[in-house]
Amino acid sequence: MSVLGIVFAVQSGDARWIFLSLPFSLVLFVLGRYAPTGYRLATGGVHIERRAGPRMIGYETVREVDRTPRRIAGTTVFGSRGVFGRFGRFWNSSLGFYTLFLTNTTAIVWLGTTEGWIALSPDRPDEFVERLRARLPPGGARA
Repeated sequence: MSVLGIVFAVQSGDARWIFLSLPFSLVLFVLGRYAPTGYRLATGGVHIERRAGPRMIGYETVREVDRTPRRIAGTTVFGSRGVFGRFGRFWNSSLGFYTLFLTNTTAIVWLGTTEGWIALSPDRPDEFVERLRARLPPGGARA
């Protein structure tokens, strides 16, 4: 959009075209900051790496971990379903409110937490599930 604004400004001689693309560019910049870039198992919990700072899910809040296929399509409450992945808060009739931190939609790991369902998409999902279950407190995650 910014390039298109510059082209229209040059062709028409009206600099206002450049400013029309600024809101779109700002939204893309903010979305890119909150998009997940990686996942790691840290001392206190699962860290979702983002440019805006990590989001942590404490091990004590995780009740279930599995790879059961669930419907991720739903109404966006606050999030993104596009350029940088699927992330944010969503709602559908089968899951209720749920949170996505997905970079892809094929390797999904679901965490049943005290805050609701959270979906992640690590590169090696089966290994991630195994390592995560080993870190959970006794009586924590079920298969």
